[in-house]
Amino acid sequence: MIHTIENARFRISARERGAELCAFTEKTENGTYEHLWEGNPDIWSGQSPLLFPIVGRLRDDRYILNGTEYHMPKHGFAKKMDFVPEKMTDDKMIFLLTDTEETRAGFPYAFALRVVYSFVENGFKMEFRVTNPGEETMYFSIGAHPAFRIALGDKVVMDCDETLGAYQFNEDLLRKKELLPVFENSRELVVTEHLFDNDALVFDGVRSRGASVIRADGHNVHVDFGGAPCLGIWAKPAAPYVCIEPWYGIDDICDAGADITKKERIVALGAGETFVFPVTVQIMTI
Repeated sequence: MIHTIENARFRISARERGAELCAFTEKTENGTYEHLWEGNPDIWSGQSPLLFPIVGRLRDDRYILNGTEYHMPKHGFAKKMDFVPEKMTDDKMIFLLTDTEETRAGFPYAFALRVVYSFVENGFKMEFRVTNPGEETMYFSIGAHPAFRIALGDKVVMDCDETLGAYQFNEDLLRKKELLPVFENSRELVVTEHLFDNDALVFDGVRSRGASVIRADGHNVHVDFGGAPCLGIWAKPAAPYVCIEPWYGIDDICDAGADITKKERIVALGAGETFVFPVTVQIMTI
C-alpha cells in the first residue's frame, strides 16, 4: 500500500514495503514536476530502498558475532519487508519495522526501526531512527538510496572541494583496495554514459555536508547527508537517474575479517539507545 502527504507545494508518497519513498512531486505554475526517478523494473527495481542492517555486501555474505556465524544478503533485509504505518497525519508519515523470528535468524537483536517523512522548508526530510531495546550493544549499518531523475550531462556537485578516490569492486562485489581518482580538489561530477560501467562510486571520509543534483532543465535538488561519513553515487549505465546514497556503513573490503564488531564504519548502539539519521532533500536555485 502507498501512503501520501502533501502541502501547498509538495507531495510525498511512500510504500509500506520497505517504507520506500516512491514520489517527490513539486507543484509549479506549469503543473507538477517529479524529482524522484519513477522506476522501471526492466532497468532497476528500486526507487529509494532503505539499506539495513548492513550496507553493501559482506564477504561471503556472512559475519560472526559472539562466536556464532550469521548470514546477511547485500544491503540487508529491511527493503523487502512490510513496515507498519505507525502514525499518519496530514504532514507526517511514520513507518515502523520491528524484529521477528525471521530477522533474528540473520540479525540476532531486538530492534525498532522507524522511517519518518515530514516537510521542511523547500522540501522534505526522511529520518531513520534505530532503537535498541535490548540489553547488549547492537552492531549495524544503515544507508539511504534515493534515485533522482537526470539526463546525461547533468551534474552531481559536492558542497565543498574534495580530494577523494572511489572504491571499485571485484567479481564478488567486494571493495578492491585500490582507489579510482575522482575528485582532486574539485567538487563536480558529470553524469556520462559510461560513468557507472564498473558499478557504484563509493567514497569514505566525505567532507561535504551534502551534494546537489544539477539538471539542465533547472529543477535542482540538494541532498543533506545527515553527517554520514560514506557516500555512494550510482546508476545503471546510461539510465535516466542518479542515486545519492549517504551511508553509515560500507561494503566489506576484499580481505575483510568476519567479526562484525570490527567491521569498518559499523555503528555500535548501546542498550536502550536510539540512533537518528536524517536525510534532507530541498529544492534549490543557482
